[in-house]
Amino acid sequence: MYRAVALLLAASALSGCQVSLGSGGLDYDKLEGAITTELNNNYAAISRHVAGVDCPHQAQDPKAGDALICNADLEGQTVRVRATVSDENYNVKFDTLDAVYDLSAAGGRLSQGISEEYGFDVAVTCGDGLRVVEIGRSFECTATDPTGDTRTVRVTAAAVGEDDHWEVLGQD
Repeated sequence: MYRAVALLLAASALSGCQVSLGSGGLDYDKLEGAITTELNNNYAAISRHVAGVDCPHQAQDPKAGDALICNADLEGQTVRVRATVSDENYNVKFDTLDAVYDLSAAGGRLSQGISEEYGFDVAVTCGDGLRVVEIGRSFECTATDPTGDTRTVRVTAAAVGEDDHWEVLGQD
């Protein structure tokens, strides 16, 4: 049984953000700068900073509807951002394809959610640092009950605006 929980800490960051890059061709530097600024604004909540964004330069200017995948460097990890050209004026909409988790905070939120669900205290550890997870993919944490028994908790990253899902594995 899956349960929903809001675990993302500035995680999915961007959904439907749009920037006007003018006419006369796609300004890649401006696009990369806009994505960097938007990500940094969102990741400030977890005191993280994007070192830079790299968007692949295409031989021909993209047309309305064309998309490219840019890569943001977040503390040595890659967060993928899809940039889609909206119109002939090179307005670009972008959204992240990955969720970013502060693992310590995720463990704390899972502890609270699982404890409420089961009616007794459960401590969940997911590790330390950041973890980047493709939306729809999962990662695992460990839940420990007051008797010391442990279970694996599988967390599945949800799309922007949706809650992540968790499942305690190995239940009877």
